[in-house]
Amino acid sequence: MNITMVVVLYNVNPENCKTFHSLKQTLFSSHEPLKDIDIILYDNSPDKHEFTPIEYEGNHISYVHDPRNLGIATAYNYALAQAIANGSKWLLLLDHDTELTADYFEKALNLPDLPEKVAAVVPKIISENTMISPVYTTSLRPLQGDRPKEGLQEQEVMAINSGTLLKVDFLQSIKGFNSSFPLDYLDHWLFHQVYAQQRKVWILPVTLEHELSVMDYSRVSLKRYQSILNSEIHFYQNYKQDLFQAYKKQLAKRFLKQLLLVKNKQIALYTLRKFFSI
Repeated sequence: MNITMVVVLYNVNPENCKTFHSLKQTLFSSHEPLKDIDIILYDNSPDKHEFTPIEYEGNHISYVHDPRNLGIATAYNYALAQAIANGSKWLLLLDHDTELTADYFEKALNLPDLPEKVAAVVPKIISENTMISPVYTTSLRPLQGDRPKEGLQEQEVMAINSGTLLKVDFLQSIKGFNSSFPLDYLDHWLFHQVYAQQRKVWILPVTLEHELSVMDYSRVSLKRYQSILNSEIHFYQNYKQDLFQAYKKQLAKRFLKQLLLVKNKQIALYTLRKFFSI
């Protein structure tokens, strides 16, 4: 197998999720077995969903139910172990709400001769008409600055997990995905490791749509926000330390903005408590 794909599911039947639906419309549409691709559907839902991989016989699909819901890092590490066992060169990360296209697979499955230092290949991602990935990591507000161009990235960039192709040998060199980022900020940590290991990122000339509810406080629960903020602080305290002081100032400004504009005041109060704890 050259590529192992993992689609992480939560509270959605595989047959109904946007990602698997678009997989069927693109990869499976030719009705030919995908000999060089292994697909893992990793389901973090409390209850197991009915899914029959035999319907796609020849396409190397497996369904794994893990009711513990330990986050995406656990799912990715399971998929990495399978990729190593398969002899895959690449691991492709997918969320259940990314709409894949034929153009994406045409580019991702037929990569040009890349420089040896390339550890990650990513598409451009838009959400609600805004390009959210990849972005430069030199600023705390990357969505307000310039976006990286296609091709090899010399300057450090960060991309969201879904749609990212990662070299298996690189992942082995960093001992897999960091379980201290079970869900949030795992992508920040991952791309920080790419450049810490003197590796590079390649951006594909293709754009995908992806839902990103964390961009809107009205769609984020207090529990979800706490998870995001805890991981964010962990990242800047322990990895992106050059921006930590600037991050603390931004956190104070965020509290004031939340106090004025966010309906759920518990979010603002949690930000304030965390600000005084760091």
